[in-house]
Order: sequence, then structure tokens, then C-alpha cells
Amino acid sequence: MAQKVFKALLFDTRSIQRYIYSGNKLRTNVGASYLVDRIFFDVLIDSVLRKMFPDEKFSALDDAWTPANDMLKPWTDMKTCCVAYVGGGNALLLFDASKDDLPVEVVKNFTRKLLVDRPGLKVGAAIGEVSIVDDKIENLDTLYTKLKRNQNNIFPAVNVPYTGLTLSCEINGEAANFYDTRGLLGDVKFYSQEVAVKAKAAEDANRNLRTRFNEIFALKNFPERMDDYQFPLEVDRLGQRDGENYFAIVHVDGNNMGLKFRTCKSLTERRKLSREIRRKTEGAFAELLIRIIRMKQSELFGDALDLDKDCLPIRPLIIGGDDVTFLCPANVAILFTKTLIENLNAETAPDAPEHLTEKFSRRMDACAGVAILPTKYPFFRGYKLTEQLCDAAKKSMRKLGTEDLSGSSWLDFAILHGEQAPTLEQIRATEYRGARGNLHFGPYRLCNPTDDAHNLENLIDCVKKFPKAMASNKIKEMRGILQRGQSDAEKFLQQLKVQNRSLPAVEGWEKFTATLWADGLTPYVDAIELMDFYVEEVASAWQSLALR
Repeated sequence: MAQKVFKALLFDTRSIQRYIYSGNKLRTNVGASYLVDRIFFDVLIDSVLRKMFPDEKFSALDDAWTPANDMLKPWTDMKTCCVAYVGGGNALLLFDASKDDLPVEVVKNFTRKLLVDRPGLKVGAAIGEVSIVDDKIENLDTLYTKLKRNQNNIFPAVNVPYTGLTLSCEINGEAANFYDTRGLLGDVKFYSQEVAVKAKAAEDANRNLRTRFNEIFALKNFPERMDDYQFPLEVDRLGQRDGENYFAIVHVDGNNMGLKFRTCKSLTERRKLSREIRRKTEGAFAELLIRIIRMKQSELFGDALDLDKDCLPIRPLIIGGDDVTFLCPANVAILFTKTLIENLNAETAPDAPEHLTEKFSRRMDACAGVAILPTKYPFFRGYKLTEQLCDAAKKSMRKLGTEDLSGSSWLDFAILHGEQAPTLEQIRATEYRGARGNLHFGPYRLCNPTDDAHNLENLIDCVKKFPKAMASNKIKEMRGILQRGQSDAEKFLQQLKVQNRSLPAVEGWEKFTATLWADGLTPYVDAIELMDFYVEEVASAWQSLALR
């Protein structure tokens, strides 16, 4: 039994969402997301470790799409230090067990560099010892426990404090100690160093995304390239038509990932699974992106979107591991989200360029939250709402939990029309409670071959059939009827019968047609509200468009 003891240093990134979404400027959100994504590669490895340990071999590139490196064991040939693992917002470094002072020096140099290059970004650290016995790592859970304890007890100050300045940054509230001569944020000239760093990084983020997806397109043999397209840096350029004041924030998150990683028996397996999950996620998003590009090239979005010549109707903010967040026009949000989850759920072929060999990476189940919001709605609040919607979807997933962790995919959505309660629970309690029960029927299941009432296809089917089943004034009247009692519902149904009209015939919803309700639930409010944000012509063209 070969055993080796190492000094170990575990980093994590903290308050990521607050860092990314503080401020209502899309440019700063984009730049912040890029800085978070590159923190360990650009700062820890390239700027700190390479200088401290010039004799070691460190990769400053994110080479996740190099499958040959999946099984590397950098700790076997290290001299003093190696990067054992980067993923999921964590980085694990291993050191020669005799070098007690080196982990502390790395923490000092790394955090000092962050204060200058990434103001406002918080990291945590834990130092301990781990043993690797025949490639199986021991005591790693102890290190994670220590990291969590430090997170609860240590609160680093990572912004320049007020030093006699009276002007505060109108974007994030910090000291406005930077003057912008380039006009990156329009009329705003004085803002904080944190905002300045984020705004400058936005162009790097776009270049990185174009390069990243060009490489994936080439690997997957797609002829398209990103060189002729841009991801918008302003919400108003997503493609909303004049008079349409809504966009969507979408958050997609893989299911049971913590439990899935615990099945890994060695550090090498954990490293491999992390890299494969990232390739699966990026490959799924690339396929979504290709379909969007082909729709735009063929002008199949029609009048539903008003796009600039080079802009795509999607703005990815986070694509990391099993976690994806993007912005898009409200009327294609359900379509894009559904497609992405279907791409994740589709089993990748063994000979695909992703080179996936692990059960949990070849087919991924995921849940999503879709928040449809007014254009000027605060980003941070909007993102928090999508997280709550995603959590609601995961609750439905857990009710159908399986022993093999295969899970099921779900989606929940909310449509806000102005200032409303700050939490999803409060919104549902105040806006979606009728005299007979809940007016919101979701979450909805995707990739489901059964005729379950909560299948998303049922909701979409009802949305498509509503305009053919009854006049628009009757649909609006029905929205109010659903908030009232049983007698009003009965009168409404009798009126429909007299007019030779009926509710949309939806397979799986038969139990609702008699009284509009069943078991204190009704699906029709969701369908009525979604009608304004679903374009059948675009969806039909989308489905008919071949990916290959």
C-alpha cells in the first residue's frame, strides 16, 4: 500500500453572486463573471504559483477539452507544489509535507494580488494535511469542514475604504475612487475600482467566449464560427422589439452534483468527473448556440426579435461545470431553456468529441429557474429570484428521487410586471392565491415520456391552443374568474358551452376541464400568462431546424 502525506491548501470563492450581480449594468456583470471564472488560472496559477515555484509545471490554460489530461496525477512528479484540482469554485493545492510555511506564503501572495487586480472578490482558504493512499485521498472532508468553518468566522475586507472621499459609486455603493476617461459605462464617470476592473474585463470576456466556442464548434464539426457575432453588453440589445419591456434571466443547475462527486473513489476520478461535466455543459450550450445562429442566419426569428446585425439574442453570464446562467429576450426564454436542458439530458455518444466515459457526465439531469422581468429590474434581485425558482424545481425533482441519482429535470418560472414582493414565496402568496387554491401550477417536468399533468409539453400545448379555443377577451376574463369561487367558474363554463366554445383539449389535463380546478390547483393561469411570452411561429421553426 503506497501512502504519501501532503500539506494541503484548499481555496474557495465566496459571495460570487453578490460580486457578479452587484450593480445594474450588464457590462459589469459580464466582466465580473469572467473574473470569477478565471481567478484560479489567471491569478493563482499564472501570477502567483509560477513565480513562487518556477521549476514546477503549471498549466495556466483551462484545458478541460483535452481529454488526455483527465487522468493526470500531478502530485506524483511534483517537486514542491502542484495543483491537484480546480473546479466548482474550488482549487486544491498539494505541497511537500516538510514545507510548513509554503501554504501560508501562497495565501499571502494570492490574496495580496487579488486586492490589487480583483478588488471586491472574496476567497476563503483552509490549510491541513491529506494522505493519498493508492490514489485515494483521505482527510479531504476534514479540509472542507475547516474551510466552511473559516467562512463563518472570517470576514475579509476586500474594498478600499472611504479615505476622505465624499462621493460614493452609484453602481455598487463603494468609494468612487476611479475616473473613467473611456466612457465604458455611458454617462457614469466616477465609480469604484471594483466596477472599473469589471467594466474593463467585459471585452476580454467576449473575446474569451468567442475563442472558446470557436474551438468547440470546430471539435464538433460545426462549420459556423463566432467571429461574425457578438454577445450583447447591454440588456436593450438582446433583441426586444420596440414597446416590449421584458427580458429573462435563466439559471440552470445540475442535480445532486455533490452526491455524484462523493461516488468518486479517488482524487483522479474526482478530477476526471469535474472535467467531463464541464465538457458536457459547454457542449450542450454550444449546440444551443449553433441553433440560435442558424435561426438568425435563416431569418427565422422573423418579427419576434429586433436584432442588430452582429448581435445574438443571448448573453451567457456563467458557464461553469454544471452551472449555467444566461440572459435572453423574454419571448424565447422557455424555448432556449427547454432546449438546453434537453441537450444536457441527451446521452452523449461514446465517440463524441466531449469524450465522456462517466455515467454522471454522459447524461445530465438539471433544473432551471426562469425569471421574466422588466428591463430595468435590479440584476441581483432578478438572479436571486431565478435561484429560488430553480430551488422550487429541485424540490419537485427530489420528490421523485432515485437510488441511482439519475434524477429528473424540472423548470419553474415567474413573470414580474413591476415592483413586487422580494421573494418567490411572498410573490406566490400575494399574487397567486385564489379563493379555491394555488394559481401557479408549476414546476414543470422536462424530458418526460409520460403523460404527467406537470409535463412542460402540456403547458406549451395549452398556450398554443388557447387563441384557437376562445377569444382574447374571454381568456382575460378567465384569468379573473380563476381568482374567484366555484360558482363564478361554473357560470363561466356554462357561457362557453352556450357559445359552443370549450377549454383547450390538453392530454393529461382532463381532470381540470370540468371545474377548472383539481386538488386545489389550476394550470390555466400559467398558460394564460405565458401566452405573451411564447411565439408559436418561432418555436415551430426552431423544432424543424436540423442541428446537423
